[in-house]
Amino acid sequence: MVAGSERGAVGREPARWAVWAAWAVPIGLLPSSLWRAAVALDPGHTAAERAYMLVLSCLTVGLGCLTVGLVRPWGEVFPRWLPGAGGRTVPARTVTVIARTGGVLLVLITLYGVLNSIFGFVGEGPRVIEQEREFEKPDAWVSWLYLPAAPWGLLLLAVTVDYARRTGAAIPGPTVHGPTHRR
Repeated sequence: MVAGSERGAVGREPARWAVWAAWAVPIGLLPSSLWRAAVALDPGHTAAERAYMLVLSCLTVGLGCLTVGLVRPWGEVFPRWLPGAGGRTVPARTVTVIARTGGVLLVLITLYGVLNSIFGFVGEGPRVIEQEREFEKPDAWVSWLYLPAAPWGLLLLAVTVDYARRTGAAIPGPTVHGPTHRR
């Protein structure tokens, strides 16, 4: 059931599946983000490592929550309390381009991660923090915490299609013109 509060500025409600898909994104990102935040509190890490893990966790969930904006009114009209933009219409075409780009990148990153775990293209990535320190390999159960985040890109792309349909921000693709008739 889609509540009346889901109705956008244009007056068209998002599809029920799109609302469920949009909310599935931040919920799917929570397990891995909460685990990272808990690990950041471990006294064995430096302040830079803690900050990195906490910022990454907050940023991940925050970006995931933007998917919800594609099915909420604030995805079509900026909230009034927002300085400078409050009450203005959100540029739907720009949102659609950004969301599609993000969705494609997330699908590619996820696909790379899955293929790398199967075929072992890269054993270990570059280290940014504490270059000399050997990090412990996380237990196998930790990978299960990342599994709910895997469909993020596909869900974002699907919700973006619904958003573009509702807002009229569909990006035109190549068109095929038939023969023209002259009188």
